[in-house]
Amino acid sequence: MPLLKPLTRDEIAPELRALWDECEATYPDFRNSWATMAHSPILFRHVWGQLLALKKESPVEARHFELAILIVSNATRCEYCVAHHNPRALGTGLSAAQITALASLARAPLAEDHDFAGYPGFDADEGLVIDLARVVVGAGLPAPGGGLHPRVAQRLRRELFDRLGARFSPRQIAELVWRTTQCAAFNWHNELLELDLEPEVRPWTSR
Repeated sequence: MPLLKPLTRDEIAPELRALWDECEATYPDFRNSWATMAHSPILFRHVWGQLLALKKESPVEARHFELAILIVSNATRCEYCVAHHNPRALGTGLSAAQITALASLARAPLAEDHDFAGYPGFDADEGLVIDLARVVVGAGLPAPGGGLHPRVAQRLRRELFDRLGARFSPRQIAELVWRTTQCAAFNWHNELLELDLEPEVRPWTSR
């Protein structure tokens, strides 16, 4: 039982129902997440409206978004997001072996001498997206839990962004960074509120 009850369509303001219907059509398997966030018209309108806009308009490949999301969601151990995004990642062409590799990478600490050399089974652009997510998890903020000295974190961030700038446009970088950092907020939101999986979603560990 979630700590905050997901709303129904009848319980939201009439002016939000078009957005509700679009979420229902595009993200039906995330119903417990967006129906819970709908308690706040502001959050529902702007957070889920933004996700729908990114899905339709972003120049970032869906595959790249899923790579970043799976690194962060596995690192935070968000069972809700892992169960939802592993099938979506498969739908973008990632293999089961790659998904297993992402889970392992998410749990591995980022080395101080990390050299951004790429990862077996992933191309160069995918490797940079994985590195972005790992830096967000391990060195994104100078917090004690990051495990890296602030000077090391700064060096890794700067080297990463030099490499990203050679492969991605500023818009792609901005949207990748936002969606990756936003993923952590979703993880915490879903876990804190103890959201249930929707009936059509199976825990990934059962596969």
